[in-house]
Amino acid sequence: MLCSQCDAPAERCTRCAAALCARRLCAELHEASCEAVSALPVGAPIAAVPTAPPLFTPRTRQRRERNTEAERVVAQQLVTQITQHRLSGRAALLTGNLDVAFDELWAARRLEPDLDRLGPRARQVMPRDWELETDLTPLARELSSRNHGRAIDAWRQLLDDRPARSIQAEAAEWLARDAFGSGDRRVGLRILHAASLLGRGTEPDAFHTAYKQAGIDPAVAFGQYLAASRVDRRTARAVGLRDPLTGAQWSDQDPRWWALDTQSPAPEPTDHQVESLNRARDLNHGKRDEGWLLLAEGDHAAGPVGLRTLGRNIRAGVADADDEDAFVRIRLAYEGAADRLPDVAWPWYRLAELLAWAGFHERALDHYAQAERRSLGNREAVRSSRPLLRALVHAGLGTGPDGLPSGERPAPAEPFGLKLAWRLRLW
Repeated sequence: MLCSQCDAPAERCTRCAAALCARRLCAELHEASCEAVSALPVGAPIAAVPTAPPLFTPRTRQRRERNTEAERVVAQQLVTQITQHRLSGRAALLTGNLDVAFDELWAARRLEPDLDRLGPRARQVMPRDWELETDLTPLARELSSRNHGRAIDAWRQLLDDRPARSIQAEAAEWLARDAFGSGDRRVGLRILHAASLLGRGTEPDAFHTAYKQAGIDPAVAFGQYLAASRVDRRTARAVGLRDPLTGAQWSDQDPRWWALDTQSPAPEPTDHQVESLNRARDLNHGKRDEGWLLLAEGDHAAGPVGLRTLGRNIRAGVADADDEDAFVRIRLAYEGAADRLPDVAWPWYRLAELLAWAGFHERALDHYAQAERRSLGNREAVRSSRPLLRALVHAGLGTGPDGLPSGERPAPAEPFGLKLAWRLRLW
C-alpha cells in the first residue's frame, strides 16, 4: 500500500489499519492519528431495527358529478347551432352556392360529436324527429356533378365517417376518376382494387391495361401479390416488403385508401395478405391464373392453423365446426388448383400433406404419386423444395425419420407456364 502523505511504499498499521510510512514526518503524523483513534470507546454494534414495508393505500378518485342543468343548456345551444348550419348549408346547396354549402354543412358535422360527450338526460332536449347525423352525400354528389374543386375533399371527408358500402363504392369511382385524370395512375389502381371489394368490379382486361399504362407488368404484379399473401406481418416488416402501387412498407401503411399523407395516422395497420389476394383476384386472367390464385388462397387459409395441427384435429375427432369448415375450404382450394394446373406439383403435394395428417393415408399416397410426376418450376425449386415437400408428406404418413422437418414450408416463387411435354401429352 502507499502512504497517504507522500505516496511512498508503506506498511499497514496493526492498530488502525492505515498506511505506516518509514519517513519521520509521515510517521509522526500517523502516530498522532493512531493514538486518537485507539482512544475512542468501543461499543456494542447497533442492531438493525427492522422496518415494516410502507403500506400502499390507493387514492380514491373523486367521481365528478354531472351538472345536468348546465349540460342541458349546452345541448340546447349545440342543437340550435347545428340546425342553423344545416339550414344555411342546404339553402346554399339549392341555390347553387356550393362553397357556402360545403362550409356550413361541414361545420354542422363537426359540432355533432360534441353532443355525444353529454349525458343522456341532456340529450333529451333534442327534438324527436331531429336528424342525428348530417347527410353529406347530396353535397358530394352535387360537387362532383359540377366538377367542383372541393368535390374530392368532400368524398374523402365523407369516407372518414364510414358510410354504407354503396356510398363508399360511389366515392371510390369518383376518386379513381380524379386520380387517373390527374395522372396518378398507381393511386387510381389502388382505389379501383378497393372499389372491386365494394361491389364495383372492373374487368381484368381493364386492370391489365391500367397496369401497363402505370409502367407495371401485370404478370409480374400478379406473382408479387401471390408471394406477398404467404408472408406474415412480422416477416414482411423484417424484409421490408413494399406495396408495388404506393411504394410504402406494406404491413405498416394506412389501410384507408382514400386518405392523404397529411391526414391523421391510421388506427390500425393494413392486412397486406388479404389485400394482396384481393388484388391478385382482380388480375386473374384465365384458367391458369385462377389455379395459382386458388393455391395461394389455400395456403393463406392454412396459414394461421397449419396443415399439421388441422389434420391432427380432424384425425383425432376433436375438430370443432370452424376447423371442419377450414379443412373443406382448404381441400377444395387445392383440388381446384390441381384441376387448373395439370402440370404443377405444388397443389398435389399440399393435398397429400393435408390428407396424410388427417388420416386418409391411401388418398394421400395417390396424391403423392401424382405430385412426383409433375413439375415444381425451375431447377432451383426442384433441388431445394422437393426434398422438403417429400419430408412433410412422409411426416404426416408416419413413415419419415424421427422428428418433424424443421425447415420453412416451401412455396412457389412465381407462377410459371405450361410445360411443353404436357402440351404434347408426352408423359
